[in-house]
Amino acid sequence: MQKFTSPTYGQLTYDEVVNKIIEIVSKNPHDEFNITIGTDSQNFDQTKIVLVIVLHKVHKGGVFFYHISKINRIDNIRQKLFTETQMSLDCAEKLLGIFEKRFEETGFDYTNMQFTIHVDAGQNGKTKSVIPEIVAWVKSCGYDCITKPDSYAASSIADKYSK
Repeated sequence: MQKFTSPTYGQLTYDEVVNKIIEIVSKNPHDEFNITIGTDSQNFDQTKIVLVIVLHKVHKGGVFFYHISKINRIDNIRQKLFTETQMSLDCAEKLLGIFEKRFEETGFDYTNMQFTIHVDAGQNGKTKSVIPEIVAWVKSCGYDCITKPDSYAASSIADKYSK
């Protein structure tokens, strides 16, 4: 079972991450919250991939959860970016499924939280040519897509843990 680590809350499963998000949001009913998901990877003997979930309390900070995995080395930058994006999209779908289940069980309304995918691609680098395709893919899945320099979940948080 995939575990996430939070500097604040320790080790958590997907279900526990959602429960923690619900707890935080429920304690702050007048605040605006968004969920951001981003992934970054670095090549070593294998490709180390860091998947990040951020609960952003708008204008007031937030908390994050990350998961580290290793897969066979991916040297093709395009393939690496597509793998990272697929992991972020899979995570978003899994979270939404759990939120839907919690809505049925508890009535917690998650629909006012915006889900955004952060991609570690920018206009200044090798990933520039892939951006239109990645952004269109993410948007076709129903999510907003943010690229560098504003994709902090991927290019700052995940980047820090992928090194």
